[in-house]
Amino acid sequence: MLQHLDDADDPYQVVATLMDAVPAGSYLALSHPAKDIDAAAMARMAESLNQTMAEKVTFRDRVAVAGFFDGLDLVEPGLVQASKWRPVSEAEAASPAALWAGVARKP
Repeated sequence: MLQHLDDADDPYQVVATLMDAVPAGSYLALSHPAKDIDAAAMARMAESLNQTMAEKVTFRDRVAVAGFFDGLDLVEPGLVQASKWRPVSEAEAASPAALWAGVARKP
């Protein structure tokens, strides 16, 4: 859902407000369309979606997605391509995924 919040909507504050409201030990799990994995194809996809959908999308690079986890403790393997977040097989790990994924715990 975060991809539907433009930077002007301050999605980082939205996540921070949510995490402030939950107790220590709670987790934030998210995946987010990647702007920097197969960048040219993802730019075309974002442009196409923004022309055809009522809800606009904002794809973000790894550094921007990492910002959603500020103040939290990332769970291994950290912020990685979705297919590489604890894959059950080598084939799954090798699958293309233009998504960043991570899970983090509130200290």
